[in-house]
Amino acid sequence: MMDDLSANRGRAALRAGRRPRPFHRGEHLITAGTPSDEVLLLESGLVKVVLPTGAARDPITGLYGPGDLLGEIGVTSGARRSAHVIALVTGAAWHVAGSHFLALRDGDPDVRRLVDETWRKRQRNADDNQLRQTRTGAARVAMCLLSWAREFGTENDRGLELRGVSQQDLAHAVAMSVKTIEPFLHALRDRGLLHTSRLCYRLPAPDLLGHFIATADGMN
Repeated sequence: MMDDLSANRGRAALRAGRRPRPFHRGEHLITAGTPSDEVLLLESGLVKVVLPTGAARDPITGLYGPGDLLGEIGVTSGARRSAHVIALVTGAAWHVAGSHFLALRDGDPDVRRLVDETWRKRQRNADDNQLRQTRTGAARVAMCLLSWAREFGTENDRGLELRGVSQQDLAHAVAMSVKTIEPFLHALRDRGLLHTSRLCYRLPAPDLLGHFIATADGMN
């Protein structure tokens, strides 16, 4: 709890004296190859981080939402941006000049705590991505959906809903093509574990989807 309070104080320090800027779906908040001159603190909305590789499918390395810090690695290292940050759901973010961020990080223990928390989350995401790649297709798709829905979804009387993510986004996150994941999504719908509509995935029983993941490696 103390770590959470400290990180929240770090967020407050980054927000002080600023107003969040709105963004819209499809907007690039960060573009690969550009100078790392600021960090972003998300107030609302949902974004994806895309690693441009020049391949047919650029991998999505993660989704980020309210309270998440982005762009701090480039500012800290002085390197140009290595990835795109693209909005999936309309929201807003605080833009903090890189020089001001570095001064706060060096002088404010709560901002340092927030940076440490951010890096730990990135490592967990990387570990989760690596673990998913060891599973067969059906489990990989289900794991990604369940993880995203639990972190970024909204709960209602019909289950857990994740909005803003396209089928292509899901495919790129699990290193498959849209055509490849279609039968896996169909299988989840047939089992009553998933309902889909445009840019919306609804999990009516997340715990049952977790049980499916545990036994899904028999499906190719």
